[in-house]
Amino acid sequence: MRAATTAPLFALALSFCICPQTVPSDEPAFLDPNQGAPAGTRYETFHSQTIKGDVSYLIYLPPGYDTSTGRRYPVIYWLHGKGGNQRGGGVFVAQLDSAIKSGASPAVIAVLVNGLRDSRYYDSYDGKRPVETVFVKDLIPHVDATYRTLSKREFRALEGFSMGGFGAAHLGFKYPELFGAVSIMSGALLDDESVVTQSDLYEKNFGGNRDYFHQGSPWVLVRENAKKIRGRTFVRIGVGDRDNLFERDTNYHKLLDSLNIRHDFFTVPEVAHEQGKFYEKLGGGAFEFYRRAFRAAPSK
Repeated sequence: MRAATTAPLFALALSFCICPQTVPSDEPAFLDPNQGAPAGTRYETFHSQTIKGDVSYLIYLPPGYDTSTGRRYPVIYWLHGKGGNQRGGGVFVAQLDSAIKSGASPAVIAVLVNGLRDSRYYDSYDGKRPVETVFVKDLIPHVDATYRTLSKREFRALEGFSMGGFGAAHLGFKYPELFGAVSIMSGALLDDESVVTQSDLYEKNFGGNRDYFHQGSPWVLVRENAKKIRGRTFVRIGVGDRDNLFERDTNYHKLLDSLNIRHDFFTVPEVAHEQGKFYEKLGGGAFEFYRRAFRAAPSK
């Protein structure tokens, strides 16, 4: 078990978007009309064949990207939490940029994903919010075609906080052929029992259908795909020692142990379910994980 290191505070004011959409009227849009971008990122869009419309995301390109035109880079996809939006990854990008400049992190591209407000990074049961398919079938190919990425799984990572941590586990362990690293930060790792207690989201995302949730549950997928994950995927789980998700994340760590899936597990002292404070306490030391995960990436 590792203790987190401390680092200077990176302040970030998270903004939330309630955007007009056809049904329902308060549903955040795949194309976020708020084009605000945290320092170091820029707002971009692409056309999704899945929804036959445009989707927004934020992109961070590392120092030297524009001048080292022959170099290709690993990619980290950062998934925001419930109630958030793509701009929620600004604190992660601030630390990543600092870590790259200090040599604590390899140079990587980071994509801040628009996961709507509460999708759990599933396709909704009714088909109206195909967040998973837009991400896997449309966004990843777009990023690989548009930027100088290293497009093999070994150089593609997922990281997310809270709902984003759930999404990292759900997507990372459902598609082990796509992702070589999965970072679950204070993951809201709902299981078959806890999901039904969130009645609104249970209906909205999963149609009140426990079997539909079960098939994509991180608790199920990691068992089903253990052979494809074991020894091939870099995995870490981090959680604050005062987080109300501490027990659930600890139990998930124990499940991975029981499956002989090697992973890092660490707690962050004196932190509840607070994204800013969580990342602040982690500091630049958090990026040693990516140094190991992307060790085979070319440096020039």
